[in-house]
Amino acid sequence: MSEEYNRGLFHKWVPGLGQLGLIMLFEAIMLLINPINPGNIGQMSGSTGILTEYYMWGNFATIIGLSLVLPFVLRVKMRFRSKELLVMALVVMAVLNVIVATTTIGEIVVVACLFFGMAKMVGMVEMLLPIQGILSPDGNRNRFYAIFYPISLSASQVGTFFTSKFALDIGWQAVNYYGSATLLLAALIAIIFVHNQRFGRKIPFYRIDWPGLLCFGTALMSMAYICAFGKQQDWFNSPHVIRACIIIIVSVFALIMRQLNTRHPFLAFKLYRIREVRVGVLLLVGQGMFMGVSSIMSIYTTAILGYNWMTNAEINLMTLPGIISAGFVAYYWTKHGLHLKMYIFSGFAAYFLYTVMLYFMMVPELNISQLYLPQVLNGYGMSTLFISVWIYTFYKVPQNTMLPSVAPIMIFRSFVMLGFFTALFGWLQYKFQWQSIGDLAVHFDLLVMNQNSGIGSLRDTQMSAILASNKTLLGYIIIAGLGILSMIFFYQFGQEKYRLVRFNSRRSEKQNELSGQIKDIAGSV
Repeated sequence: MSEEYNRGLFHKWVPGLGQLGLIMLFEAIMLLINPINPGNIGQMSGSTGILTEYYMWGNFATIIGLSLVLPFVLRVKMRFRSKELLVMALVVMAVLNVIVATTTIGEIVVVACLFFGMAKMVGMVEMLLPIQGILSPDGNRNRFYAIFYPISLSASQVGTFFTSKFALDIGWQAVNYYGSATLLLAALIAIIFVHNQRFGRKIPFYRIDWPGLLCFGTALMSMAYICAFGKQQDWFNSPHVIRACIIIIVSVFALIMRQLNTRHPFLAFKLYRIREVRVGVLLLVGQGMFMGVSSIMSIYTTAILGYNWMTNAEINLMTLPGIISAGFVAYYWTKHGLHLKMYIFSGFAAYFLYTVMLYFMMVPELNISQLYLPQVLNGYGMSTLFISVWIYTFYKVPQNTMLPSVAPIMIFRSFVMLGFFTALFGWLQYKFQWQSIGDLAVHFDLLVMNQNSGIGSLRDTQMSAILASNKTLLGYIIIAGLGILSMIFFYQFGQEKYRLVRFNSRRSEKQNELSGQIKDIAGSV
């Protein structure tokens, strides 16, 4: 590292409090501004004529873009100056935000969101390094996760709420325009205050595995297409979905062969030989299943209770107390070095109780205040598992392979599992709904209903079918949740089983060995 390098991000003449304020400002802008707000997809589709599936695909593409940059982001940092990276990232995000707001072509939306995610990760890494130094000066990763994840998740919920509110008042395009203006203003501030020095010696890009990166991105984008368009295309009855599956298989095979035969692999397959990583991946499957429950709740609040996206954003805002409380518990847990088993168990238990409460709340009429407690449990479970599973998974991963290791795990957690279970639950909900309608048709006759309105209506039948399908699906999730809780309860997570018995046996062995030595000495004497 260069001796003249400024270890901070700003010029030396910027005071300490000013640097802290600028870091918080840049990080807030990076976290809050996104090209697509999932809650506004219906409004976006209605104003542009683009299918909602393209916006869902674009939302997945943003997450994929974040992960694609991670393995070589340090090389990018070593190649360019901090000012160049931060200004470039903010300007690119601003331009792509405007493109998403003005285009009427779905493919352009998807490509713009993919590059938006890449630029966002480049800018966030410039902020994350000084933030990690502030939150954890001694380099303790566990403490950093315990503080950063609650802040990040809370910012996401607050950003979704205000984006929905402003979209309802002034339109979603205006929200994107104001977001782009904010990004350009942040770029101007970066030009003034950020120093223009290098992190170290200049490193070229020739060691980056571009073919592996291309295969990885192609497989993920094809998977995102299936998750977004599967229901609209009737899944495997569609040639487009089948073609996407073939692309995934070919890309994954090419990626594996490339990683096994290149000197500088894009992904580290040796990572999965670590037991903690394998168990962590299984825990992420369970976390993705419970995160997918939010899609069932969205169907209930929209189709049964008749809430719009603004009301749904207010309900999601009630996850904040749970997210913040999970952060406090995590900080205490990591500070005292307690074992993670019961902390992980508490996160899944909160998710389990959240699902059980939703199961009994599936009724035609419900006060919105009754959804607050389930959302608090939802927030606690989400924040707890984001922190605890991440700490446990990367406990034995070497620091020098951390960033290449984080990319596949992050994409598996934030996109693969969430997208898979959201699509699976949507398909199952649709199947169960038709089954419920068939069951209800045995008891109701269409002609009788039309002649006597007191017996029922088609709308009541449809609502009953939705409620019945939701309860059936939640019931299966509860059964699976019991299995996950049982596995966590009996698995030791690296902790010695029957510790007291082992301690006593080892002490008796040492005593027997010592007495034997004493007898040998006495015999020799």
